[in-house]
Amino acid sequence: MPSDLLRLSLAPTVSASVDRQSSQIGIRPLEAVDTAALAEVYFDSYPRGVAVDDVGAARKDIESTFCGDYGRLRLDASASAWRGNRLVGAVMVVERSIWDKHLDGPFIIELFVSPSSRRVGAGRALLQHAIATCVAAGDPALSLRFGEGTSSAAMKLYHDLGFITHPGS
Repeated sequence: MPSDLLRLSLAPTVSASVDRQSSQIGIRPLEAVDTAALAEVYFDSYPRGVAVDDVGAARKDIESTFCGDYGRLRLDASASAWRGNRLVGAVMVVERSIWDKHLDGPFIIELFVSPSSRRVGAGRALLQHAIATCVAAGDPALSLRFGEGTSSAAMKLYHDLGFITHPGS
């Protein structure tokens, strides 16, 4: 069975620079005060039936993330993406995967971008923020899982940034 786990080794030589290819996107800290907007974008970002059934469930999932139900949130490595005053995406990073005890280093539990703001560099900027922060913190690796609803563009981005398939547990 193929692995759905990707890992980026964070040796000090890994490029941690943030590509500012798009002046349309601003990166800001991930904040609980933005839960309602995060829930809307989270719900809109996945094909129906993949992540959550409605915006209410999305809000509960985001609240659970801030409460630590999926691991202790790394607020330094997590971030939100904005186009002007509109939240358009987020990356949520926890200290360790609660599902994959064998992994060393932080784990991306969510990366999502509004369909109306794709292909303008938001996903790349969010990932580069997480990578740069984890490199600066001396973390050994950054991992994530992908699944149904992961676009081919997202997979290309992961591979372009150096994530490689990692054997599952």
